[in-house]
Amino acid sequence: MMMQTDTTKTAAFTGHRFIRYNDRQRLKTKLERVITSCYLSGIRHFLCGMALGFDMLAAETLLAMKAQHPDIRLTAVIPFRGQPCKFNPADKERYQSILGKADNVVCLSETYFDGCFLRRNDYMLNRASHIIAYYNGEPKGGTFYTCRRAERMGLEITNLY
Repeated sequence: MMMQTDTTKTAAFTGHRFIRYNDRQRLKTKLERVITSCYLSGIRHFLCGMALGFDMLAAETLLAMKAQHPDIRLTAVIPFRGQPCKFNPADKERYQSILGKADNVVCLSETYFDGCFLRRNDYMLNRASHIIAYYNGEPKGGTFYTCRRAERMGLEITNLY
């Protein structure tokens, strides 16, 4: 059962699957900064859609920060049970490791269906007041959809791209 969360104390991650290798460390530093800033503003709960790329990097960064902020909570929001089936072995391992350390795991569907990723993004948008994005501005794809919808909903958006 999903715990009821206070949206004003919740942020969600959304971002592209591909991050250039040379940008990873700089992005991780930016993530640490924005997570700390959210924490100082009262946000304690973070939602992650568990996609490759930005989502998993954000989740790993957040989990590492639990040492300084043990009251931070991570909820992994999985669009469907077989999400990692096409991941390479190393990414499958990272995925399972994150799930094992998450405070909560929400699985929205047992099976894949068209639109399940957008449904996952809507689920997170409806439960957060702040979106932490890695969005390159291209008007296509799930990150575009999520950022555009967050803007229309009046949510705060921090873009680390």
